[in-house]
Amino acid sequence: MPAAAIYDAVVNDLGFAIVSGRYEPGQRLTLSDIEEAHGVSRTVARDAVKTLAALGMVETRRRAGVTIQPRHAWHVLSPEIIAWRLAGEDRLAQIESLTDVREAIEPRAARLAASHRTDGQAAELLELGAILVSLAERGLGRIPEYLDSDIRFHGLLLEASGNEMLYAMRGMVADVLQGRAVHGLHPVWPELDAVNDHLLIAEAIHAQDPEAAESASRHQLSWVHLEVGALGRKV
Repeated sequence: MPAAAIYDAVVNDLGFAIVSGRYEPGQRLTLSDIEEAHGVSRTVARDAVKTLAALGMVETRRRAGVTIQPRHAWHVLSPEIIAWRLAGEDRLAQIESLTDVREAIEPRAARLAASHRTDGQAAELLELGAILVSLAERGLGRIPEYLDSDIRFHGLLLEASGNEMLYAMRGMVADVLQGRAVHGLHPVWPELDAVNDHLLIAEAIHAQDPEAAESASRHQLSWVHLEVGALGRKV
């Protein structure tokens, strides 16, 4: 196995072990522990620990070894941590938490987009909204085209806001949408009111109506919570 693949495997195994609770906050490991458990060199073990330390998941100190850090210290919006948490048993809680974040930023982004969008962005949002509605009406809510259009819509919404900090959140939004799809937390027949909200958001942004754009975005995300909760009770 190539060295890069070995390193990735160690990082993924350790990261998942931490988010799943196999390694608890305060627990200490040594590089020798990691070498022995994974059958890797000291260099690979050290590099893996450096990566996890950069994510706030572990802390290294001389003579103290590697100490697992509590969740509040983690960089919880990093793609790696989101992916590990979505792969674990608390994936529903992770999606609900990320949806809370979306509720805090996307309605504001929609309001800003109504004032700052370009004509091209407004036209593309309308097109993507229409695609989502068409696919949902045909019960195609789980096909790749639906997911791709949904990710593009919400990423473009953040971009159209004109706020680079909001746009920087597009990766998190894509991760939660991808996570819902991968783990079956997206209905085959999405609630049409929720899907139609995408078109309402796009129309309000096109019409440069900030209040309507914000309201439609807030309404759309309220449906997401309901969908995730309903599907979560079935898994």
